[in-house]
Formats: sequence, C-alpha cells, structure tokens
Amino acid sequence: MITLGPKVEAGGEESVFHKKLKIRLKEKGKEGRTVFLKDYLDYLLKNNKTIPPDFPAFVREIMGLDERGGFIHIRIWHAGSELVEFAAKMNYEYKIEHYG
Repeated sequence: MITLGPKVEAGGEESVFHKKLKIRLKEKGKEGRTVFLKDYLDYLLKNNKTIPPDFPAFVREIMGLDERGGFIHIRIWHAGSELVEFAAKMNYEYKIEHYG
C-alpha cells in the first residue's frame, strides 16, 4: 500500500494513526478502479512526480478493494498525502476520516 510516512504535526509530534481516504470512483467496478489507476499514473507523470517503488503492490491493492457506496478506502498517514493532492487535482470526490 502506498502510504507516506508519519507527518510531524504542528506541535512537533508525529501522527501515528492512519487516516482513511475515501475516494468515489468515476465508474463502478473493475473499470472504475482501472480509470482511477490510469488517472493516478497520468498525474504522477504530468506533474513530474516519482513513481513509488511499491507502485505494483498499490495497483494490486486498488484492484482488489471493495467499493463501499461507490467509494474505495485507502490508508494514508496525513491529509497532505500525495493521494489527497491527486484526488483534488483530478476532480475526484473524496473525504478523509480518522480510523476509530
């Protein structure tokens, strides 16, 4: 899974709790996950971002995720995650929740 390391919070402490990034797919099912991955790879390339070394594992994970109300749930460390930036720039509907 692509998760960026713990972020140092304003108070100087690291956040040790994952957050849940919920992204609504633009299409349902396997096709929606494929479109999501194409969009993410396009985003990385067009914005001159480094393709993460665990990208193949990320692809397998995304393809295996269940849709819950049209959303897929991805673990992230913080709201400044590159995946959050991607979702916003590519006009995906998303929300961030804390695991609880």
